[in-house]
Amino acid sequence: MPAGTLMRRAARLQCPICAQRGLFHNWVQMVPECPRCGLVFGRLPGHWLGSWFLNICLVQLVVVLLLIISVAVTWPDPPMWIIGGATAASAIIVPFLFFPYSRTLWTAIDLAMRPLDYDEGVAPGFVLGGDQAQLESERKAQENGE
Repeated sequence: MPAGTLMRRAARLQCPICAQRGLFHNWVQMVPECPRCGLVFGRLPGHWLGSWFLNICLVQLVVVLLLIISVAVTWPDPPMWIIGGATAASAIIVPFLFFPYSRTLWTAIDLAMRPLDYDEGVAPGFVLGGDQAQLESERKAQENGE
C-alpha cells in the first residue's frame, strides 16, 4: 500500500490498512487492534515511543514558533510574562490535542517503513488488495496469450 494512502488515512484517525474509524475508546485510549482488519497497533514492544517522539517534536515546533512570532510582533517591548504563559500553556495543551493523531500517524509511518508480514494476523484481503489486482491482470494476459 502506498505510504501516502497510509498517511492520509492516519491523519483522519482511521486505520491505515482498512480505513476503519472508531479506533479510540476515548481521546487518549486506543483500541489494541483494528476491529475490521485485525491490525495490532502495538506491533513490537516500545512501538509507541515513535508516537511520543512525534508529539514532542510538534510541541517543540509550536512553542518555538509561538515564542518567535510573539516576540517579533510585540518588539521592541515584548510582554514576556504573557508570552511565557502562552508558550507554557501550548506546551501542555498541544500534546493532549495531538495525541490520537500521533498514534495513528506513527502506525502509518511504521507500516511504510516495515510492511506487514503474513503472520501479523491482518486479513489477507486488506494486505494483498493491490497484489490481487495485479495477479488477476497477469492471469488474464496469460490466458489471452496462450
